[in-house]
Amino acid sequence: MSSNDDLAARLKALREGNAQGTPTPSPAPPAQVSTLPYMQPPRSIQSQESFEFGGAYIQGSPISSDIESSFNQVPLWRDTKDSNNSYLDESLGTADDEPIPASSTLLNMAKKVEERQQSFRQATLMKKQSSVLPDLPLPSTVEELLDGGVSYEGAFRLVQLAVQMEGDGNPAAAIQLYVDAGKMLVEVGKREVDPLLRKGIQQKSHELLQRAEELDKWMADVAEEARLAALPPALRIAKTNVPLVEQAWKGRMPPPHVDADEFRSMRYTAVATKDPIQFTSDNYVLRVHQLQRRIKVFITVTMYNEEGSELKGTLTGLAKGLRYMCKEYGPDFWHEVAVAVVSDGRTKASPTCLEYLKSLGSFDEEIMTVTSLGVDTQLHLFESTVQLPENETFASFYPPLQLIYALKEHNGGKLNSHLWFFNAFAEQLNPKYTVLVDVGTIPADSSVFRLVRSMERNYQIGGVAGEIAVEQPNYFNPVVAAQHFEYKISNIMDKSLESVFGFISVLPGAFSAYRYEAIRAVKGVGPLPEYFKSLTSTTKDLGPFQGNMYLAEDRILCFELLAREGKMWTMHYVKDAIARTDVPETLVDLIKQRRRWLNGSFFAGLFAIGHFGRVWANSAHSTARKVVFTLQFVYLALQNLLAWFLLSNLYLTFYFVLTLALYAKANAVLEVMLTLYLAIVGGLIVFALGNKPEPRTASFYFVCSLYLGLVMMLVSGLSFYGLFATDMVAVDPRPGLHPCSVSKFELAGGVVCSLGLIFLSAFLHGEFSILFSFVQYFFMLPTFVNILGIYAYSNLHDLSWGTKGLESGGGHGPAKAGGGNVKDVVEQQKRLEAARQKKAKEDQEVDDSFRAFRSTLLLSWLVSNGIWMYIIVVMVSSSCYLKGLSYVVAFFNIIRFLGAVIFLVLRIARRFGIGCCTHGATHDNFDRQLAPEWQAYHNGQATRFRPQDGGGDAATPATHYHAV
Repeated sequence: MSSNDDLAARLKALREGNAQGTPTPSPAPPAQVSTLPYMQPPRSIQSQESFEFGGAYIQGSPISSDIESSFNQVPLWRDTKDSNNSYLDESLGTADDEPIPASSTLLNMAKKVEERQQSFRQATLMKKQSSVLPDLPLPSTVEELLDGGVSYEGAFRLVQLAVQMEGDGNPAAAIQLYVDAGKMLVEVGKREVDPLLRKGIQQKSHELLQRAEELDKWMADVAEEARLAALPPALRIAKTNVPLVEQAWKGRMPPPHVDADEFRSMRYTAVATKDPIQFTSDNYVLRVHQLQRRIKVFITVTMYNEEGSELKGTLTGLAKGLRYMCKEYGPDFWHEVAVAVVSDGRTKASPTCLEYLKSLGSFDEEIMTVTSLGVDTQLHLFESTVQLPENETFASFYPPLQLIYALKEHNGGKLNSHLWFFNAFAEQLNPKYTVLVDVGTIPADSSVFRLVRSMERNYQIGGVAGEIAVEQPNYFNPVVAAQHFEYKISNIMDKSLESVFGFISVLPGAFSAYRYEAIRAVKGVGPLPEYFKSLTSTTKDLGPFQGNMYLAEDRILCFELLAREGKMWTMHYVKDAIARTDVPETLVDLIKQRRRWLNGSFFAGLFAIGHFGRVWANSAHSTARKVVFTLQFVYLALQNLLAWFLLSNLYLTFYFVLTLALYAKANAVLEVMLTLYLAIVGGLIVFALGNKPEPRTASFYFVCSLYLGLVMMLVSGLSFYGLFATDMVAVDPRPGLHPCSVSKFELAGGVVCSLGLIFLSAFLHGEFSILFSFVQYFFMLPTFVNILGIYAYSNLHDLSWGTKGLESGGGHGPAKAGGGNVKDVVEQQKRLEAARQKKAKEDQEVDDSFRAFRSTLLLSWLVSNGIWMYIIVVMVSSSCYLKGLSYVVAFFNIIRFLGAVIFLVLRIARRFGIGCCTHGATHDNFDRQLAPEWQAYHNGQATRFRPQDGGGDAATPATHYHAV
């Protein structure tokens, strides 16, 4: 079935769904066959050589072969000449709901266009002094359409042909096809039961006839000789305003805000912009911007194919947060908050998600299908102001939520969704703060407010991270419980420490916020262009190092924010800004997720450490702050070094503890356990190189994880028993190695530093739930090190981070072959085939280079860990190794503990308003550093201001700041 048939089937299904529960309408009167040209015998289009530009509509044109291609493959008129003109309507101030002419008026429009075209053809014939022009019949598909009666399918295919004629440079043929399609839509609209859809069809008919008029006027006004070089008339922006929001709450108690049109209507726009940065210059205007509202907090929710319940949970959480902010800032603060939900791919969107949005009045597939007809749509934009109910009785509502639902035509990945949010929407609205949320993440009531307040208090802060918590952790599932413990300790110790330094290595995309001035690009330079570099560069240009590095593009954004030239931005962790999210519940899902995390964080960490000199050379941080950052990056470098040798050190720990405990009593058991451990590591390498994590390999990974976890529990039990047992005899079987004395104080200190400081930090932060998950975490620790680490390093060639089934091609499909004779078509097919072969060869070369890089790094990792194991086993006694390891662990944990404590002290100081820690940099000093246009905008003196690339830089923080 072709995509056209699929589209017709979708519309039919939608109409039947809308008709359920509705009385069956009386049959529509039969069409007046005698008055409809497209019901008459097949006609032909005259050859209009003098009208042609850029191509020719001649016999042999491969149009008919394209008809059966996807309806989504509708090319726009593509001009190859440099021009500042846009193909979109330049009038920004027109009303969204323009009056639509009656059916009779539309048919009169069509008749006038046909009469003018006939007169124009007669004048051309007289000028050429020719009595007749040769007839060239339409393709058989078109003849069938014109003979096949009135239908949606016929109208849609006529529009497809009309746009195709524009692409071929044949405006005369395009005009007639637009007229035929417009008249056919008038007739099918008369039969439509749904009044909203009938209105949309009539509006689309009007647009098609307007397009025919524009082309007709252009042909009459532009001299024949200049027509080849002239631009065609601009395409209008396809948009409509439909009272869907009002319809959504009919039959229920209406929300408090119902007076203004924005509370009743949803606006749909078919966006044809290829590059999101051109969104505003192509004259697209968001309704929020058209209402001249200054947005302070702009939130994006990125989604793929998640269920409607997940989106509902996230939007409800944001609505609760908006209610909290309205209590703090005033009841009208909702005017300054907007939410953009960016969905990654029209065909990937979950039906339950679309149904939920439809229940809000924020989505309608029929309106989208009809309005986007004939448009090379890249993004379907639905704008509404919704009021979510606080309960099932609809007795009370949350404050109005200015909702933008952006449904991308093609799946391009999460990063591409952020590209639309920042480069298209945020660039136009110029918000003060941007908040990133993943669908399924549910912020607490005050979380968004606390993120914003943190940046309000300290104007040096350019980005903040909230606390990501596991949603209702299942402590009986070790995979979930281990992640719960890991998330808690990461927030308590690592995020707190990094916040004290002022640089957080990663602000999680699931829930974080940025000051827009801090990351916005100026003249194409800034953190955001680096953030999107993997989208603007080919895989070949990136190479394997940068390709893996940009799997963790949020880490790159944080470093670019820190090292931005001439700036002194810092980052902060906001402990009370909690957002709950779901985590992988199976080992297979965890392996897939952590491959991206581990590879991205490793290479992004190397990048940040290697380019730390930019902080000293380019940034405006004070010397004292740069020294602090230097200490932090030394600490991060040591962490990376320890992580590189984690595989061998874990085995050495098991080896020495088990050897000391079992060598004298159960040597055979010891040999079996260690041999099986090494065999499992080898098997993991083989499976990681040749298999993807999937249900068929899940059993192998489960068995490996179970064995490694049991060994970990045994080693932990033997270690604790050895601390207190007096009858245990530890024997090192390797004679000649000098042992190290270990005092009781060192033993106790090792236990306190390895475990005690972790629990003490958690208790100081009020986190007692780790008591229910620490056993599961230590059981899963060898799995994290061995299974996840081996799989990650074995798949460095895989860059599929956030690219779930990416679709190629633009908007509604690639450009088709142009018109011409058979020889031209054959030559073009040869060129296309040669281009495909060349691309396939380049892709293979890139894949080979990535696999070679993978193999080299994996071999280096395994060999270096093997050498380290050999050196320790041969040259170092067990007591010396374990003592040294305990000192290394103590060193890192003491630093993390101090960071957690200092973070709490500074937090308490801010809460009680002690000294400098309340507000950080002063507001006045900060504002003096802003470019004048930014001051005017945020002070309300320039309500429609939009900064241009040539304008001033983003906000420059004050030149003197207090500590943290």
